[in-house]
Amino acid sequence: MEECKKYATIGMVYDFLVKMHQKTGQDYSFPAAIAALDNEGQLLHELPPFPPFHSGMSLTEYVSFIRGLPIYADPILPQVHTYMFDPSVEEVVLFPDNKDVFCILNMPHMVMLPHTHNFFEITYVLTGSCTFLFEGESVTLTAGDLCIVSPGSRHSLPFGEDCIAPSVMVRRSTFDTMFGNLLTQKDLLSLFFRNNLYGSKRANYLLLKTGNDPLPFHTMQQLHYESNSPDSYANDCSVSLLNLLLARALRAASAAVTLHHYEGFSERDFDFALVLQYIQQNYRTVTLSSLAKTFHFSEAYLSKLIHRNLNQSFTDILRSLKMNHAVDYLLNTPMKISEIADAVGYDSVDHFSRTFRKVYGTSPLDYRKHH
Repeated sequence: MEECKKYATIGMVYDFLVKMHQKTGQDYSFPAAIAALDNEGQLLHELPPFPPFHSGMSLTEYVSFIRGLPIYADPILPQVHTYMFDPSVEEVVLFPDNKDVFCILNMPHMVMLPHTHNFFEITYVLTGSCTFLFEGESVTLTAGDLCIVSPGSRHSLPFGEDCIAPSVMVRRSTFDTMFGNLLTQKDLLSLFFRNNLYGSKRANYLLLKTGNDPLPFHTMQQLHYESNSPDSYANDCSVSLLNLLLARALRAASAAVTLHHYEGFSERDFDFALVLQYIQQNYRTVTLSSLAKTFHFSEAYLSKLIHRNLNQSFTDILRSLKMNHAVDYLLNTPMKISEIADAVGYDSVDHFSRTFRKVYGTSPLDYRKHH
């Protein structure tokens, strides 16, 4: 490979895009911005030093680090003539040869055509908001949102200056070979990746709302550093940090996980027996909200999943379980009615007795006497 002789930094391109938008209102593609800097004689002829980094940086420090990251301009310059006509982006074009995970900063006022690519893209909004255009629909992403786009999905993400949002590009093959544990979990994140790797491969995205949890943010910083670091251990570190980022984002998102397309996720993909088993084991205290958090589904989707599998609502199932256990206690133990009410998860005897009468047409005490 011929030695690279022209360089830039992320900050140089960022500032050029802002300057030209303010001056002319014109937006540039990334290759066109590099070419314009070259025409102005602003490209560097020596590789810029790798910017300093330390763990736990503030947002300002993190952005300063990203701005200092070097860009190898020589392989980008020829793309200026093809970018506007090619709606697909391939791994071989974007990824450095020795990288399975690669982080970038999305820049403002950059031409962002609807496009597809054959790798996963994970965008993490740190400040501001942006409009995510996906298969003809639009979704507003705000600070704390982490959006995972599957390969083959037609999308675009134009950004303004108020929005700071790095993206993580991940080779499709990386999940197949390096994320075995992630792919075997019984949650929506695992289903999303498994379906795109081995299933229908339908255009889809997964949205996790992490709020202001600092752990995903600090993990993102480390991932950005390692994925751009030139040392021989960086790729292994990047893969491990990506796993950590997804786990922390999923935990922080709690019930606020949204899958664009639920179709195609059948019982073959998700073992519904695990949900039912959990309800049965925790019927005294479980709520739809806590169940959704445990399995990382939204409450709305979980309700549909339960009804589709059992033809009953969550409330009906829970009431049935409590009443069945109450009958068992009434017939097989000397427990008082108040003790039984508490044992099956009711805060008051009155509430328990009203529910029991509604189900069985008689009071708990009379039921015990006549059975």
